[in-house]
Amino acid sequence: MNNLSCQAPTSAALYFTVSLNEEHTFLRVAWDDDGEIDLGERVHHYSLLTLARRRLSDFRRGLDPSSQGWTDAAQLSRMLGLDPAHLNIQLHRARAQLARALPDGVRLPDLVERRRGELRLGALPFRIVRGSQLEGSCAAEVVI
Repeated sequence: MNNLSCQAPTSAALYFTVSLNEEHTFLRVAWDDDGEIDLGERVHHYSLLTLARRRLSDFRRGLDPSSQGWTDAAQLSRMLGLDPAHLNIQLHRARAQLARALPDGVRLPDLVERRRGELRLGALPFRIVRGSQLEGSCAAEVVI
């Protein structure tokens, strides 16, 4: 199991499950060791999964945590077969779904971080399971 140094500690985590053929992506969010919500299967979860995979790939390549996961927005749109406006809509839907699903008082870091022309999955620990196999995971820790 690979652990990725995320930028900030948090008590919440994302759990992706993707089918072997990559057609179905499910997402669960857990927090504080006792709360969990199943966000089900949504098209926009695949965009988040793609960002998580990029972050995990950069970790495996040994990039500094502050550089891990940054992806050119236009390149991500092409990878997903979406125009940039539709990618932005998907990311908005993911943030809105998460905000509606979380109970009052549960706050998370930004789901997606942005800088000029680039974006990445925010500083949330995550786990990716493809089929029944663990593809990789990211555990949050403080990076100074």
